[in-house]
Amino acid sequence: MPIQWHKTTCPYCGFGCGLMAGVENGKIIEIKGMPGHPANDGMICTLPANSVPVFCAEDRLTKPMIRRDGKLSPVSWEEAITHVASRFQEIIETHGPGAIAIHSGATCMTEEYYLMNKLIKGCIGSNNIESSTRLCMASSAMGFMSTIGADAPPACYADIELADLFFIAGNNMAISVPALFARVARSKRKNGAKVIVVDPRRSETTGIADIHLQIRPGTDVALNNSIAHVLLKEGYVNEEKVAEYASGIKDLKELSEEYPPSRASEITGCPEQLIIDAARMVGRSKAMLIFWFQGYNHSTQAVFKNNTLHNLWLLTNNFCKPGAGPLSITGECNALGCRWVGGLSHLLPGMRMVANPQHRQEVADFWGIPTEKLHPVPGRSIMDIVSGLHSGDVRALWVIAANPAASLPNTKWILEGLSKAEMLVVQDIFHPTETTKLADVVLPAAQWCEKAGTFISSERRIELADKIIDPPGEAKPDCEILWLVARAMGFEKEFPYSSPEDVFGEFKQITSGRICDMNGVTYERLRGNTGIQLPCPDVNHPGTPRLFTDRYFPRADGRAALLPREYLPPKETINEIYPFVLITGRQQWHFNTGVRTKRIPYLHQRAPDNFVEIHPHDAAQLRIQNGDAVEVSSSRGTTKGFAQISGRVLQGNIFMPIHYGGAINNKDARLANLVTNNICDIHSKQPEYKFSAVNLKKSQPC
Repeated sequence: MPIQWHKTTCPYCGFGCGLMAGVENGKIIEIKGMPGHPANDGMICTLPANSVPVFCAEDRLTKPMIRRDGKLSPVSWEEAITHVASRFQEIIETHGPGAIAIHSGATCMTEEYYLMNKLIKGCIGSNNIESSTRLCMASSAMGFMSTIGADAPPACYADIELADLFFIAGNNMAISVPALFARVARSKRKNGAKVIVVDPRRSETTGIADIHLQIRPGTDVALNNSIAHVLLKEGYVNEEKVAEYASGIKDLKELSEEYPPSRASEITGCPEQLIIDAARMVGRSKAMLIFWFQGYNHSTQAVFKNNTLHNLWLLTNNFCKPGAGPLSITGECNALGCRWVGGLSHLLPGMRMVANPQHRQEVADFWGIPTEKLHPVPGRSIMDIVSGLHSGDVRALWVIAANPAASLPNTKWILEGLSKAEMLVVQDIFHPTETTKLADVVLPAAQWCEKAGTFISSERRIELADKIIDPPGEAKPDCEILWLVARAMGFEKEFPYSSPEDVFGEFKQITSGRICDMNGVTYERLRGNTGIQLPCPDVNHPGTPRLFTDRYFPRADGRAALLPREYLPPKETINEIYPFVLITGRQQWHFNTGVRTKRIPYLHQRAPDNFVEIHPHDAAQLRIQNGDAVEVSSSRGTTKGFAQISGRVLQGNIFMPIHYGGAINNKDARLANLVTNNICDIHSKQPEYKFSAVNLKKSQPC
């Protein structure tokens, strides 16, 4: 039988590349890029190109398991569902709805988030639902909310070929989003576009930069305020025109006076003239496209970083027109979909907020429940959920397609919290992971290509990832597991679905009239075709490439907000005991905690172990040579890796990848999160992964 090719969507980063999966005899045998797709046009990066082995890896979960006498033992689905439902009900009856929490990955599908929300918020009555989008994009969301009034990226990928300046902050996009980087690099070559990169490391992305602002970690607010200072001082800002579409010009102008390039240079470590040159490049631009990533968001000043970056495109009229505007790229494939469905503790479906009485009424009416069932106070963030496990206020945690035992900062504290759960249910595709090893119940889930559902990419494009092959053994789609548990808890009427398409058909109705309106989207319209950019209110609508082109923003006065934000140093500071700054990030060869990628032999062989990137001066001072085993310690713990001596990092900084937990192929002592800081931005509740005070020393090989 010849290979049958099926259109699908990449399950890794949020760029949303179109892929083609080749199937032979019921198995996926090849994955390639989809020619003509508006995101990647046939390009494919390392991760999806090597994904075939993940479908037949030895550790695939195929049967439910319950822990008895300290050991996970296989059971039937009926027993597993009944056990989970009854234990949840017992905990709710004894300790109240707030004792239950859900934490999911941002690679779940839109339909799955909707079911999670309906179950915990609408039926159980708890707002304790979180997703790993809290760890990567919560600060971008809060930045958009405070500046323009909605968590809605206005620009689109088509702007890449139209921009004359790219401002790239806080990410090595050449590694993390290769298809995006390829388009940016091509635009620079063909169109002469300029590139500014802000990054404490000299990365592959800085290789195409006209200006690399190699700032000290966490000093972006001071840099952005200084760029605004130059723009205002040197006449690049039409203040009268800006005041028509943005409030706050007077206050921002006053604040920017405190950030001349000389002061910003002292704070950031960047040469004064380089800051001036960058500001002038921004000021002269006619179409500036701004990208920012987790390097911005993993900070205690993350929302303020976003606000001050937004100030730059507002001041220079670089938005809501071809080639210009802000475009945050999400780290996981459905992080935007997660937020629009309400997959965080302060949100409700359809871009609504739990604290808004009108929003609660709309959702309650739609679900046919009393308004009082929807709690008006936002639930716990994921870090607060762990705190609740420590205190006993949270008794049960349901983890779906996530690995918090490895992904969350301050691992020792996280593990202690998870171990205190009366009921830890983990729903995933592999065992062991760092989290399944702790579980009381493990539920085997279908993965990408083994189930159907939708993703929403960073440019608001909704795509169908259809079922192509059957899952192994008794593994079930996440939607089915969710509605089976809900029904077993007594919510049969609320969960009448028989397919993800049924779920989507219900959910899209509650998006009517919203920026995320998807009432014009159907599975049939998406099947075999490239997706549609939202909003798309009816079946004849072509989709919406750019938002706010009328210069009207969803804020009280219809204007965006220029927000003056003071620079504050990171919460943790270096000292004699911990004199180095640790930055964490990702590699080309792995994704997140490596649950999938470490089980792919080619990827594991390319990057089998963790490393520590060290500046040559620091290495010489510590008598560390390339390849030496080194130990990194903070007040929270210790981890290890092998030294990579490199001028890529600033003196006094070190860098470690995030992918190396202890579930497979590595020892626990390799995990960077053993030393990272669990302190969060107070506005977004996002942890500060990008600044941890640590010590560094040579160690014995392990």
